[in-house]
Amino acid sequence: MTGMGFAAVARVTESRWIACATKDQIGFGLALGGALPVATIICQEIQQARTPVIIENVLTDALYRHHQTPLMYGFQSYVSFPIHLPSGEFFGTLCAIDPAPRALKSSQIVRTLTLFAELIGQHLDAARQLAQTQRLLDERRDWERQQRVVQREMIHRLKNTLTIVQSVVTQTLRSAASLDEAAQVVSDRIQALTRAQDILTEHRWETADIREVVAAAIAPHTDGGHRFMIMGDSVDLTAQQSMGLALALHELSTNATKYGALSNEHGTVKISWQVDQSKAFSFSWVEAGGPPVTPPLRKGFGSRLTERVVPSYFDGKARLDHAPAGVRYELRGVL
Repeated sequence: MTGMGFAAVARVTESRWIACATKDQIGFGLALGGALPVATIICQEIQQARTPVIIENVLTDALYRHHQTPLMYGFQSYVSFPIHLPSGEFFGTLCAIDPAPRALKSSQIVRTLTLFAELIGQHLDAARQLAQTQRLLDERRDWERQQRVVQREMIHRLKNTLTIVQSVVTQTLRSAASLDEAAQVVSDRIQALTRAQDILTEHRWETADIREVVAAAIAPHTDGGHRFMIMGDSVDLTAQQSMGLALALHELSTNATKYGALSNEHGTVKISWQVDQSKAFSFSWVEAGGPPVTPPLRKGFGSRLTERVVPSYFDGKARLDHAPAGVRYELRGVL
């Protein structure tokens, strides 16, 4: 339409002019993606005034004949129309240059280039909206996938919890002397599980720090904190390991309160654990200062829980020793 040799659609920022599309028939040498400093081009004025600039002949143009840009880039004719998005945001310019003078101020050329700039702005806005819609759809699909994963994981964890609760209730009823005793024991054990689950909930059911699990499990039995000595670094336990260890500590604490080191004013309990580089895990509960310990005549659910069930969560073994000097519980396994 104009006969000019180089034309471009450009993104204009505060600092750069960036070629988004070009047509070069004069060897100007600026390809797609090429950039120029805004301070060196006339587009800086368009960015500020937001109105077209039309130069038919630099040599006779009163405003631009001494401008640095024509001298720097060697053109005689120049046209540039601002591109705005429908929101009014300035995007850049539709521009052209040529080393020879050109007739550019006809109403047909001005109207046509104005229309082109408007159409480009609308196209860019539509492309942006399409990209945003696609991004939102992708995010929605990702969210739905994540929700399905979470639901499956929660169902799995709920089943594990219910299995533990079912075992607790069944085994307690078998060994309890009365329904009232069974109800109290079941309630205490489920509360121990609940405290462990509270910790897991805070950590999104991924892992729980062993120190938090131990502190929550012995909390109902602490007396100002001086009866327990806790030694061990922070270690992450799985959800099942956390609940299992919480139940074991509940059983040990309850028995210590009834018969062992916590049944008098002087007894103490030392809780410690270690983990080596191969993830081998060792845990111990050692009572001292309590009344002489008498081994139980029969093993109840608490003993089976601490010696058989809990070790299985650590792929290990455990031993509960009713020594006269105090109960000692040793657990060996793998994290």
